[in-house]
Amino acid sequence: MAQAIGAGSDLLALQDAANASLLDDPWRLRAARAEVAAIALIGADCVIGHTRSRTPERRLAELTSGELDKIASDGGLSGGLGELGLLSAGGPVSADDELSMLPRYASRWERADDDIAVETLLTRDLRSTTAQIRCVCGYIWHLAGHLHASSHAELGAVRRLELGVLKQTVRAAEAGALRTAESWRRRLSDLDGHTGTPSEAMFVELRAALDQLVRPDGQLLGADTLVTDQATAVRILEAVDEIVWSAEQVARRQQRAAAVLVSHGRLFVPRQDVSNQDPRYLNTPTNTRLLQSRWLRTTRPEFFAALTAGLAWTADHLSVASDIARRLAGTSQERRPSHGQPLRRPAPDLELPELPGIHEHGRLL
Repeated sequence: MAQAIGAGSDLLALQDAANASLLDDPWRLRAARAEVAAIALIGADCVIGHTRSRTPERRLAELTSGELDKIASDGGLSGGLGELGLLSAGGPVSADDELSMLPRYASRWERADDDIAVETLLTRDLRSTTAQIRCVCGYIWHLAGHLHASSHAELGAVRRLELGVLKQTVRAAEAGALRTAESWRRRLSDLDGHTGTPSEAMFVELRAALDQLVRPDGQLLGADTLVTDQATAVRILEAVDEIVWSAEQVARRQQRAAAVLVSHGRLFVPRQDVSNQDPRYLNTPTNTRLLQSRWLRTTRPEFFAALTAGLAWTADHLSVASDIARRLAGTSQERRPSHGQPLRRPAPDLELPELPGIHEHGRLL
């Protein structure tokens, strides 16, 4: 029930083009309604079975269960979340141990980064984000390597092959993040110092949880010690899937932030780089007064080609790694909420049948 409610909440909060195309199909919309009605029936049955006959809660449950059963039957349910699961994937499942908490920490990290307005970011914040992405890539590479090497994982040949490709992809993404870090050192918008963004604090929790998994006593665990059986291997694959997805979203957001900084003229380029690339730029009337300075402010994107290329390289390789991780974890058909797609306005309210205790606008009296 909690998973389905979370998926429904995400669907209402973020109606992107992918979800809209499914909801525009009457059959899929009817199937999604049926899934929601079936979930509500579970709650109604619990209320009926655990309340006295004369309580208002039981009377309301008995009143609505008939209508809910009709809607659920109309959709032709086949069990599980069905079409509702394809519309949107909510947050990670409920956690009850350290391993299952990893997806939640990754989700918190990604959402904390999403809450920051890109216009307010400074290069020290983005340098910190680059370091975070590099760190996450290293952990993913380590986990994928142990899954591949463990004799207890019982993974097939295809999965082992994809794990090898996943390792190469995240290693390439980490190399791109390293080049990006070098570019940040020569593109400034602020003084050095520690960042104070919420995503930094959330990443510290994620890194601590990853350390607790791979080195609980300060020493790295071996492959067979970390992956003790096939069930553990499946759970680690699920955690890797969520972590790679979160890292990709953070990398894409870093791309947009860098584009905003460049377009607003908030990044400074070393004067030597400008003179090497375009000596004529220093001779324009608007820039002569800056000749004595070491740094030059500019909005021309060609002076940031190395930075933007490194950001794009990392994000693209993390996108490929996310596709591989989804196939390994079996979540390729799920739709995760993403703010990168265009939104649409919510559809108008559906007409509800007239029931006792409900007036014409569909609100409880």
